[in-house]
Amino acid sequence: MKIEVAVLCTLIGVAISLATFYLARKKETKEESKKDTEQIVRMETKLDVIKQNVEEIRLDNKDFSKTIHQLSERVTAVEQSAKSAHHRIDQLEDLHMK
Repeated sequence: MKIEVAVLCTLIGVAISLATFYLARKKETKEESKKDTEQIVRMETKLDVIKQNVEEIRLDNKDFSKTIHQLSERVTAVEQSAKSAHHRIDQLEDLHMK
């Protein structure tokens, strides 16, 4: 009878150990899952902010391109005006020298 009680106590101890292990593992899994979810949400939020910033930069870039194009056209007009003015100045100098 003593052996049967010892075996019974051992089996109960093993059962309690397994139950404790299972419950602890389940709790760890829940905590890890919660942490993973929080981390994913933070990453998605950061990605949204980055996406908005990239969109703003793209729009700013578009505006800069328009400004540069407009300035390029203005520089071309000024160059032509300066060329014309130099030509007239040269004609006046020729008339003055004679």
